[in-house]
Parts: sequence; structure tokens; C-alpha cells
Amino acid sequence: MDIDKKINIALDICNQGKYKKAKFFSIYPFTTENISAYVDMFDLKDKKLLTVGSSSDQVLNAILNGSQDITLFDICPFAQEYYYLKMAAITLMDRQKYLEFFCYKNYPQLFIKNKRAFLESNFYALLTYLDDIKPEVSYFWSELLKKHKGKTIRKNLFSIDEYETYVLKQMNRYLEDDNSYNLLRNRISDVDISFIYDNIFNIDNTIKYDNIFLSNIAAYYKLTDFKYLFDECVKVLNEDGKMLVSYLYDTDIDSEYTPGEDEIYNLPKVYNLLSEDIELTTFIGNNGLRFHDRRSSDSVLTYKKSKKI
Repeated sequence: MDIDKKINIALDICNQGKYKKAKFFSIYPFTTENISAYVDMFDLKDKKLLTVGSSSDQVLNAILNGSQDITLFDICPFAQEYYYLKMAAITLMDRQKYLEFFCYKNYPQLFIKNKRAFLESNFYALLTYLDDIKPEVSYFWSELLKKHKGKTIRKNLFSIDEYETYVLKQMNRYLEDDNSYNLLRNRISDVDISFIYDNIFNIDNTIKYDNIFLSNIAAYYKLTDFKYLFDECVKVLNEDGKMLVSYLYDTDIDSEYTPGEDEIYNLPKVYNLLSEDIELTTFIGNNGLRFHDRRSSDSVLTYKKSKKI
């Protein structure tokens, strides 16, 4: 999609137009996954990663863990523009200023909406930096700012799914403390990152990856349909490579499937239809982080491709 078409769609969304309710056009401001709980399960250092996630948090946490060759594959057309906005902010802002710029809901405290989110003076400072390294991204945001205040862009162009700041810090290793944030800042300019705007079912099977993160996209498909994607991802996974097959919310090993739920939560069917080598790993979930309840769990389904003997 060319940049001017992206701008027109984004402006329409900000104007509450026809695209506002369209699926997959909203940017996730931050991840809704507890990435910190699973990122160490993958050997990312100097490895090639394919990931989905328009929030860019999967990418940022992977960079912090040493990944330098990353492809972000997402059906949201603004994933590249948002990544570079976050990249510029990490380069120019300290951690507190970063949160102040990007957080909107429940910031600086619960039930308060952040009046300084996407503050224009900060926004233009980021765009001045992007003029040199990614001018088309600077152009995208500049055109939106000609018509709308930064706060309006932040409110309308983004998903309403946003956890409290104290939860976001626990879910994202790069936000946990200043040392992690600064380490990411030191590494981020060395990353080779590419972007594909498409349905991941159209994955190019000629490129191989060491790791694949599929987030929770399995929840949007019947399991028989998702099996096609799983099989295609296995083909592009290097030997000894590892795939995050799905992120599962509010789930642990004892969870029972209820008819009507997304089929990816039907674990016996998953193992039978996809692969018996898929493993379930459980950890404290997002709601557990929110309410300090260690019994509240999320899980990930992972698959490791064995070497051929």
C-alpha cells in the first residue's frame, strides 16, 4: 500500500469515517501479551525472527534479547509507521518520557486519560529525527498532524485495548527498568528490520526463519483453517527453530474447553490436528499482573522443529 493511501485511510479513521470500524486497521498501542514471561523461551540472539504484532512490542523485546534480523508481518497497514515512531522515541526520550508520550488510558493514574499523549511538541521532535532516517514515515505522521491534534490521533487511530502502565512495565522487558530501556536504545539502530503488509496466510515460503511468533491470530480462525498456516510456518522454520503457535489468555494446563470458545483453546484437538510435539507453557497472566493474583495464568503453545536424522 503506497504512503498516500495509508494517509487517507488514517485520516478517515481519525475523522470517525468508514474505516473506523474496519477490522485490523487499528494499531495496538502496546502488546496485550505478557512477553516478558515467554521471550526467554526462544534463542533470539543473532537469529532471524518472523513476528506479527502492530504494537511493535514483540520486535522491541526481541531486539533487547539480541535479535538483529526481524520481519514484522501484519495486516495492519500502519505497523511500519508505528515501529519507527517508537524507535525514534526510544532513541530520543528517557523511559518516563516514552511512557508519557505513548500511554493514554489510566495514565498517570487509574481512570485518568493522559492529556500529554502524542503531545505535538514532542511529536514534531520525533519527526525531525525521522526526516533523516525514514522520511516517508515522517511524512505520514506530519500529514495526520496537519489535520488533527496528536491526542485525537492517539485516541482514534489506536485500539482501546491498553493495560495500566504498571502492567505494561511487567509485560515488556524493555520497559521494566532504565537499564533494559537504555540497552534497547543502544541496540535498536543496528537491527535489520523489514515489514510486510499482508495476510500472514500469504507467507513467502522461500525465506527461512529461526523463530516465528504468531501471537494470538489462531483465535480468529477455525482450527482446520489455521492448520494450513501452521504447516506453512513449519516449512519456513529452520531446523531446531521454534514457533510461538499461539498466545492463550486466561488458560493453564487444567483449563477445560467450553464449546463456543475459539478452537485454539481446545488443547486435545490442537495436539491431534496440528502436532503432538506442541507444548503448553503456563505463567502468570495479564490479569494476574493487574490484580496481583499469581493463580491467574496465561499460556503459550510452542513448537520446535527437530533436526532431520
